[in-house]
Amino acid sequence: MLHKAKLLQELEAVSTQLFLDLSPQIKIAYQTWQQMVADTELSSKIAACQMPWPLPLWQGKLDATFTYKSYDKPYQLLSVDGSQVYPDKHQGTSCFLINIGTVELQYGTGKKGIVLQSTPRVFTDLSQELAIEQASSADLVNAKREELELQTGLEYALQLQQSAFPVLFLFDGSLIFWHLASKEQQLKQHFLNKYMKILQACADNKMWIAGYISLPKSKDLIALARTVLCNFNSASKAYEVIGNLTDTALTHFFLKVGERTTVFKSQSPIVQSYPAEVAPYFFYFNIGAETVRIEVPYYLAKDEEALSGMCSLILDQVQKGRGFPVSLAEAHEQAVVKGPDREFFYYLIEKLGIAQNKSLTLSQKSKKKRSVVV
Repeated sequence: MLHKAKLLQELEAVSTQLFLDLSPQIKIAYQTWQQMVADTELSSKIAACQMPWPLPLWQGKLDATFTYKSYDKPYQLLSVDGSQVYPDKHQGTSCFLINIGTVELQYGTGKKGIVLQSTPRVFTDLSQELAIEQASSADLVNAKREELELQTGLEYALQLQQSAFPVLFLFDGSLIFWHLASKEQQLKQHFLNKYMKILQACADNKMWIAGYISLPKSKDLIALARTVLCNFNSASKAYEVIGNLTDTALTHFFLKVGERTTVFKSQSPIVQSYPAEVAPYFFYFNIGAETVRIEVPYYLAKDEEALSGMCSLILDQVQKGRGFPVSLAEAHEQAVVKGPDREFFYYLIEKLGIAQNKSLTLSQKSKKKRSVVV
């Protein structure tokens, strides 16, 4: 039980850290941004320098903007999300559940307006299947969930592409697979190979796919500002004066509603494992309610017509969803596994065991939760 009075005391003790005054940092960031924009050779300097942090690359003007209006023609939109029940040793089984939710939206196409689906998948011990002994079960489940989200989206979108209307596969989250970056090599390579195969299939079919990141905490543009602040000398600590800011602090200076930034190429270490055609690029997009980060593979980043269509579709989805894409919100609802669903999952396992004259060995902790005695 939560002791509310003590919680209030704890929050009051850290309140100055919860609500920082960032105005001095923002002022310095603005001055630095003006200096960056005025330097016509900045992109070549950035490409040539070596810093201990990754620096994004771009072409053209750093503060270039592109304006869009919401899409007003028929289109199709697909979103996929996943949720999971991790293996629980206290339940006496190593199997786990991954639930994939899909949402198909049709606008003006003459087809059924909305199709909602939820597909549960049950797995036994993946570490045995992959011959990976040291990876945690949570890491394996998370990596497998991402694979199923991408694979399901690919298969569904290929069906929708048979229609004459444009289709966008809008993915909730990053197309830079950060969750694998720090994992052991065998796990990392196994799932990267799977992800790259799916992304390559998207490229082969010229599929519109975009990763949508709400309230982004990325610091790629801040990394550029840090580099300028320390005058390309990483030994200098001058960059620390903007250490609490994220990229949207910079885009706020020049990005209006309905506008996106130029397209940047991510240089994060994990990206070096991507084939060139599907390497992730990103831009920031002011949708009105917030500035979001959109990530796309290279084959789309270089296609201005595709970018224009996708941005217009995203803007229309955000307006229909009053600040957040309708499809992503609905996909989450289809995917989420709540507490009662989790209990039902284990109830079914127990019931199957009884039918086969077998039983699970529950931990004392699990038994105690089922019947608390005072």
